[in-house]
Amino acid sequence: MSYPPPPGQQPNPYTTPQQGGQGAPYGYPGQGAGQPGYGQPGYSQPGYGYPGGVPPYPGGGPGAGMQPTVSMPGQVVTARVLLFVAGSMWALLAVIVFFLGLVANDAVNDLPGVDAAGGAALGVAFIGLLIFGGLAALHIVPASMFGKGRVGTRVTAIIAASVNALLPLLGCFGALGSAVGGEDAASIFFWYILWLATAVVTLVFCCLGPASQWFNRPQY
Repeated sequence: MSYPPPPGQQPNPYTTPQQGGQGAPYGYPGQGAGQPGYGQPGYSQPGYGYPGGVPPYPGGGPGAGMQPTVSMPGQVVTARVLLFVAGSMWALLAVIVFFLGLVANDAVNDLPGVDAAGGAALGVAFIGLLIFGGLAALHIVPASMFGKGRVGTRVTAIIAASVNALLPLLGCFGALGSAVGGEDAASIFFWYILWLATAVVTLVFCCLGPASQWFNRPQY
C-alpha cells in the first residue's frame, strides 16, 4: 500500500502507482508488473547501439553474414592433380639423368686417357638436372598455389601444360618417322599419346570457365 506524497514533494516514480494501478518497484518508470526489471529473471538487455535488441551480426552470430566457403571445381582439382603428376615425373627424370651422368663419369674416369669424356658426361648430367628440374618446378609450383593463387597462377599452369603437351607431340612425330618397327614402335607411340592426352586435358581444364571463375573469385 502506498501513500500520497506530502504537499510540495515530488512523487517517487519507484513507489507511486502507475497507470492502471500497477507499481514498478525496483524497476524503471512506467514498467508494468508483467515486464521484468534489470537483474530479474527474464530480463533481456538490448544490443549496444542497436535499438530493440537487434543483433550486431546478420543471422544472429559472428560471421553469419559472410560469404560462404567456395570449394574448388572438379576440373580445377583434376588439372591440379595432373600438374603434380607431371611435375613428379619430370623431377624423377632429372634425378635419373643426373645419376646416370655420375655413373658414366665414374666409368669413364676408370679408363686411361679419357678424362675429358668424364667431364663431358658430368656436364651433361648437370645440364639435364637443370632442364628437367626446371620443368618439374614449372608444374609443381603453380599446382601447389591453386588454393590461394590468382590469375598469374592460372597463366603459369597453362604455360606448363602447353610445354608438357609440345614435347610428347614432337616425340610422336619422331616415333612415326623413326626406323623402329614392330611392337617397340607401337609401345613408344602409345606412351607418347598417353602423355599428350594428359597434358591436353590439363590445358583444357585450366582454360575453361570454372578455372577462370576460381582464380578470379573474391578472397576474404
